[in-house]
Amino acid sequence: MEGLSAKLNDLRDEILLISKKLNNVEVLYSFIGVNKLVRDSIFTNHLTMTRCSSNGSFDRFCSQILPSIHHKIKWLDIESSFMEDVLLCTSYPYLCGLGLHNFDKDIALHIFIDHKEGQCHTYSYLSQAKYYEYITNNFPGGLFKYVREVSLYDERPFEHEFLVKIAKSFPFMERLTVYNDKPQKKGVVVGIALACQIYSH
Repeated sequence: MEGLSAKLNDLRDEILLISKKLNNVEVLYSFIGVNKLVRDSIFTNHLTMTRCSSNGSFDRFCSQILPSIHHKIKWLDIESSFMEDVLLCTSYPYLCGLGLHNFDKDIALHIFIDHKEGQCHTYSYLSQAKYYEYITNNFPGGLFKYVREVSLYDERPFEHEFLVKIAKSFPFMERLTVYNDKPQKKGVVVGIALACQIYSH
């Protein structure tokens, strides 16, 4: 049995090269922790994500695999139903092509025709100001002891991790106003749970 095990270990690269005939996403999901060859550009240059076997594998792909290979991806073919999750899970510094599949008319209208406000926010702060207005998801953080009232504004949803950053940056905040059109992806943040998480760090 040991001889068989050694021979299978010797064949990992060969099996992986044969697997090149499979969908790259499936190969990455199956071999990312097993074989270093899977991180080669032959598997990561061009990813086609037009179907997804289960939510668990898709979540793992977005949270672990894509961030670990993001700098090698040059082309993405993705289905419109999970386009937002794939594009927002990491940055793609060398992405030069994007193919969108199964594009629904309503999604296309929302993405390409919907009127959105453009904004640029420079974060400057007077050291003893009591108000800090129109903070967006790009807020860099910091410690602001004198601020008592904070307002958040963005078109993208404010997620739990961002709200924790806000709570830590403004420890004496008495009032928080949120202007946001979209709900959180991970559900509602309860104030007590947020406070417990902040103080546990």
